[in-house]
Amino acid sequence: MVGLADIPFVGKFVERISDNTVDAVFRGLRYLFCYKALVDELSSETEKLNIEKDKMSRKVNEEKDNGKIIEDYVLKWQNSVEEIQKSDEQFSPSCTCIQSLPIPNPVSRFQQGRNAAKKGKTVTKLAVSGRDLLGGEIAHLPLVQNMPKSGTTFEEFQSRKDAYGKLWDMLVTDDSSLIHGIYGMPGVGKTRMMEKIWEDTMKEKIFNKVVRVSVGSEKLNKANLQDQIAARLDCKLEWEDVEQRASQLEESLRNGGKILLILDDVWREIPLYDIIGTSFGNGSSSKGSKILLTSRAKDACLINKCEHPVEVKTLSLDEGLYLFKNTVGPDTINSLQDESLVQKVCNECGQLPLLIHAVGKALKDKPHDLWEDAYNQLKRGKFENIVGVEPQVYACIKLSIDNLKHDDARSCLFLCSFFPEDANIRMKMLIQLATSSHLIPDEESRIVAMVHHLKTSSLLLDSEEENYIKVHDIIRDVARSIAFTDSKYAFLQVTCNSGYLPSNANYCTRKFLRLDVETNDIQFNEDLVCPDLHTLWIYGNCYRQQFTGCFFNMFLNLSFLMLECVNISLEQFSLQPLGNLETLTLLKCDIRKTNVSLFPRSLKTLCICHCDLPSPLDFANLKYLQMLKIQQHEPQLVMVSNAISSLSSLKDLHIPNGFVIDCEEYKMESIVTEISKLTRLTSLRFHFYDDITFQDTNILSNIDRYDIFVGWLMRNKAYKFDYSTREERVPLSRSIELLDNHSKPWEGLIARAEVVRILNSDVEMNRIREGHRRAFDKLRELYLYGCHKMRHLAQDEIQYSLQPSTCFSKLTSLEISACSKLKYLFCNNIAKGLVQLQEFIVEHCESMEAIIVNEVGPSDGEIINFSKLKSLKISNMPRLAGFYAEKNFMHSGLMDHPKVAFPSLEKLEFKSLRDLSAIWGKHCCNDTISTSLCKLNNLRVHSCDKLEILIPHPMLHRLTNLEYIKIEECNSLKTMFPHSVGSDLSHLKELRVKNCEELRQIFNEAGEQVITDDALFLELTDLELVHLPSLTSFWCYQSGKANTCLVGAVYTIYTALFVTGVWYIRVTDHLKYGEKFRIWLVKCHYIFGKKKRCHYSQINTSELVYTTYFNY
Repeated sequence: MVGLADIPFVGKFVERISDNTVDAVFRGLRYLFCYKALVDELSSETEKLNIEKDKMSRKVNEEKDNGKIIEDYVLKWQNSVEEIQKSDEQFSPSCTCIQSLPIPNPVSRFQQGRNAAKKGKTVTKLAVSGRDLLGGEIAHLPLVQNMPKSGTTFEEFQSRKDAYGKLWDMLVTDDSSLIHGIYGMPGVGKTRMMEKIWEDTMKEKIFNKVVRVSVGSEKLNKANLQDQIAARLDCKLEWEDVEQRASQLEESLRNGGKILLILDDVWREIPLYDIIGTSFGNGSSSKGSKILLTSRAKDACLINKCEHPVEVKTLSLDEGLYLFKNTVGPDTINSLQDESLVQKVCNECGQLPLLIHAVGKALKDKPHDLWEDAYNQLKRGKFENIVGVEPQVYACIKLSIDNLKHDDARSCLFLCSFFPEDANIRMKMLIQLATSSHLIPDEESRIVAMVHHLKTSSLLLDSEEENYIKVHDIIRDVARSIAFTDSKYAFLQVTCNSGYLPSNANYCTRKFLRLDVETNDIQFNEDLVCPDLHTLWIYGNCYRQQFTGCFFNMFLNLSFLMLECVNISLEQFSLQPLGNLETLTLLKCDIRKTNVSLFPRSLKTLCICHCDLPSPLDFANLKYLQMLKIQQHEPQLVMVSNAISSLSSLKDLHIPNGFVIDCEEYKMESIVTEISKLTRLTSLRFHFYDDITFQDTNILSNIDRYDIFVGWLMRNKAYKFDYSTREERVPLSRSIELLDNHSKPWEGLIARAEVVRILNSDVEMNRIREGHRRAFDKLRELYLYGCHKMRHLAQDEIQYSLQPSTCFSKLTSLEISACSKLKYLFCNNIAKGLVQLQEFIVEHCESMEAIIVNEVGPSDGEIINFSKLKSLKISNMPRLAGFYAEKNFMHSGLMDHPKVAFPSLEKLEFKSLRDLSAIWGKHCCNDTISTSLCKLNNLRVHSCDKLEILIPHPMLHRLTNLEYIKIEECNSLKTMFPHSVGSDLSHLKELRVKNCEELRQIFNEAGEQVITDDALFLELTDLELVHLPSLTSFWCYQSGKANTCLVGAVYTIYTALFVTGVWYIRVTDHLKYGEKFRIWLVKCHYIFGKKKRCHYSQINTSELVYTTYFNY
């Protein structure tokens, strides 16, 4: 018999329904009749869960006590347990009966059984999962916040903005170089700026990670640096070998996305390849990652391949005072009896943030007496003695001095510290101190090298004056304290403000002593002897001194004596009792009452500078003297006959202004005769007032170093050279200057010289070159004026043209003026060697047709690359056709030639070139030399009457760095820029156009092109338009519609609208308070209508001017 189960599909469905029905029925019966067993089973599982809960609670508390963070899934489990326990409290195992009958209610029993069964499963599951959780980790350590923790606030001072801006731009630009650096003197704020960069790049999400490691001044430990980097990357290094660890770190860095790796406190070269692997170390796989160095020394940045390190300088006076007041707090300042102490104490901190903060923190909430003490300690250079200033401040600065690589550099710094506070230290005087005191016995080139090293180590500063340096007051104080306490140097400085030497100083153990005298006739103690003292520097403040006999007893072993501003009042005074004295320097002293007996016979070096001298001057019996230097303001120094020739041991004669033997008549022959007898002479600095031949002597050929001036200045009024600058040049090089015609013996010195200046002379440089095989191979600076016989500097010859020439190969500065017969300067072969040329001026050469000429045939294809030329000025050259000339080449512009490149040129100026119709030409515009002219930022053109367009469209992409443009008196100029300038001139800051009568538009016709809202000149701050009578618009449409041009400044957007009779400027809210935008509009008739003027307008937001109209 066939049933439902035998029907396809239906049968299976019926079977499934039957099975489910049976299961449901049996579950229901189980809930009804076995409810008590189910309730008991639930109670048992609940007890087990409670046990797991207690275990979990204990372990969670332990992990919390250990500072760990409980995992979210553990907290979720605990919450689930709490909820199930609360529901159990509401669950009752009792069962109700049917009303009025002693029979249990079946519905109640069913519900209780079902609830117990369901909860039992949940409780069992929770207990099992709890056991599993306890078997593993239930907590983790908190992640280290990857942000710097600084105790000070980064103040956005103006002195910090430029440095921060440069650094930020380089770091956020993906295609910039891999390695960047910050450097500056200790305590200037390098670390705080680095931390600010770190904070901001993380907030802006520039980098995925920032990894900071401390390098330090100790010996480089590669493994330690790797450990630091790995810890910040959460990378577990699995090897001990440095190379294998580097490979692992390289992979970790590559996989970490964009990373900023900060190497803090760098002192030396860091072998990145050995530490973090090759590909990241050279930037080949850095994927936008950057490396940032902080260092006290610029050289440390450069040696680590940081091309453009950014210097962090000290604060300005106002910034320093603001920081100091902010640190101290207003309550402390208001409580002082004398608030001027705030300014005084702050000034003594030298605008150094580290010391300002340390002193300010120490004086916060302190009484007036402690402020007075702090000021006095700072004045004495003892800031480490201020109560509350931590010793780390002194140690921080001392560390830079201790870690100088060269003892000579340390000695040089200690000598600089001996100069008065804020002094401009003359390099010649420093050299004299260093060599004569035997602290640095080498020649002056060594001292110059050490000064450079100290500058790049941020321990010395440049002065405003050339050949002078400065030392920061705080560096000076620390250096002094070291030099005073170190027995190797044993320096001492004392001030004598009474008639006697201060008795509290330890003179007996000193080696170097400076006495600052503030009274007449100091008395020297009879019993006091300084056996180790070799150097004495007396600064007399122009007080009279007699130097009693006790002076010689006290300083018997002196080898170097410097007298500065000392008035020797005693007649017949003599220093001859100082039998060991080898070097005597007299600076601004009055020794008119003395005679030849003044000078000890043992002298080897005598330096006299700007002193009042006896006349005539004599140096008799100084047979050991090897160096004589006399520098006077007066042009004529009178000497006795044979005063110079008697110095038989003399090697160095430096008298820049020359001397005369007979004050009644200048006789050059007698002077030359005296100098010619100095057979050991190797260094000469002298002024020969007349040209003369050295007869029967090889004196000029024996001289190795020289600075010679030949000619009478009064005869050459056109000569405007600053003679005082030349006399300060250090180290002494080979320099010669000729005024008027000269005799042939000087040509040997010209050929060997490093600096040559020739004025109104018949000299021919090419003749000198032909006569001396290696002529001009050391020449660095060349100035020629009025050399009317000269036709070229260097002409090609067959023997020279086939090989590169060293002639002029070291030339850095070249100025040619008013040489009327010059047709060109260099031949092609010589020009290829001008790789060091940095500054080039040529003007008023009326016959010159080209700067470079190829005389020997077609070019060999090699590019003449002026790779270091930064400034080029060409002026008043009426016949100049092009910079480079060769046969069968037609110029389309002055700078037009495919084989000449100017990759570093920054400043370009043309003036009074009457035939100049185009500057650039077609070859400048192509990409044959892709980097030529790309760094140009300053362009000036004056009085070029045939010039019609300033910058053609094809040149725009090369001139994107232009910041300054000045055009004057170019009367054929009709337009300056093409309409499609776009953002090519976005860096332009100043635009000045004057007296161009035919100029109609700044930009040429643009058709119907739509101008966007983007500013064309984002950084323009100065616009000057003067006497442009034909100017009709700034930016023109062919349709003649009103036109607009957006201009702006760094934080400013301006809209300028040119229509007839109205100049409209709208200043947006981006303009910051106090910023200015200057506009000069003079005699621009047709912009405003005839006879209308706008002489000067200045928009200044400090006056809250936002919209200005000029209606006429």
